[in-house]
Amino acid sequence: MSSTIPPGVDLCSIPAGKPPAGVVPNLVDPVNLSVETLAVGSVLTALSLIFLAGRLRANWNRMKLADYFSIAGFVLRTGYTGIIMGMHQYTRHAWDMPACWYMADHIWKMLFAQNFILGPTQIVVKVAILALYLQIFAVERKFRLAIWAGIVACCFIYLPHTILVAIFNAPHIGQRWADLATNGMPQKLVFYAPIHGIGAIIIDIYIFIIPLLVLRKLRVSSKKRLQLLVVFLTALFGVISSCFSCYWRITITFSSGDYTWQESQLFIWCIVEQDMAVVVGCMPAFAAFIRSQTIMSTMRSKLLGSHGASNKPGSYTPAGAAMGHDRDGRVAHYEMHDSLLDTKMTRETILPLEKYPSLREGDILRTTDISQESSPYRAV
Repeated sequence: MSSTIPPGVDLCSIPAGKPPAGVVPNLVDPVNLSVETLAVGSVLTALSLIFLAGRLRANWNRMKLADYFSIAGFVLRTGYTGIIMGMHQYTRHAWDMPACWYMADHIWKMLFAQNFILGPTQIVVKVAILALYLQIFAVERKFRLAIWAGIVACCFIYLPHTILVAIFNAPHIGQRWADLATNGMPQKLVFYAPIHGIGAIIIDIYIFIIPLLVLRKLRVSSKKRLQLLVVFLTALFGVISSCFSCYWRITITFSSGDYTWQESQLFIWCIVEQDMAVVVGCMPAFAAFIRSQTIMSTMRSKLLGSHGASNKPGSYTPAGAAMGHDRDGRVAHYEMHDSLLDTKMTRETILPLEKYPSLREGDILRTTDISQESSPYRAV
């Protein structure tokens, strides 16, 4: 680029790229993807945080490896998203960007940072899902081997990206960051983009299929199977986002002249892909958490409702009727069991309560015994 710029020209007054025929560069207020980048980054960060918080709330006292992977994945994707959002002013066509922006050290440091962290982020968020599968699906040896094969594949697909970025997207000794704009080194990294994109699609399809194979063999009711299927169908969004990411990687590889606009599109879909992975990994535990909260809310409203009815003027509700006493006066005792997408109530009876000496004639005594017991499953 520098060889085509006459000496003494103000780089901020000329575009970084050659415009198509008939297009006039706009260096002042061009069309850009700033709003889209900031909106997608902010909304998906909040969404991922909500799902992660639900997962941690459900598993707080019984954290396992998959939970820690999810936390690490969220931290990495937040760092990646923050870098992309910090570059939102560059999300314009190359011919609408001042050349001085492109020749500055700052933009190349930002590009290196987001590119370098991309590989580890994708490894961790995808392995977090597979580690979850090891917890809940690795009953048979063949499923364990399949899940471990997926983990190894993630490393083979995403780890080379980080190594190549360190080689081709960083200045060598004695060079400036801005030299990357003219020495052609970053372009050598482009050949790996289709491999990365196609590999990501394969990984996401693999992650999507594993639960379907397991659910097909489960001996559960159709309703239960459908509930589980809905939870794991969220992985389909990961497949869709990786397809769009792959499209833009291939577009960048086989086209030239408008890298800034094409990369801006790619960065948005990379954010979506990472956040979908975080959501998929948290979905089972989040669903169990929401279901348990719904059951508790229902019980609370019933208890408060029966209490309010007994206090209405002129009304009288026997304690046994309010709390489900049997006709012989025995007290109904409920235990709540909560597991993955399966919350049920069981009922048993205990002996009548002894008469309290402090009660006076005509007083009404109502007691509530609630025992909560976790099922053999855990919220994952």
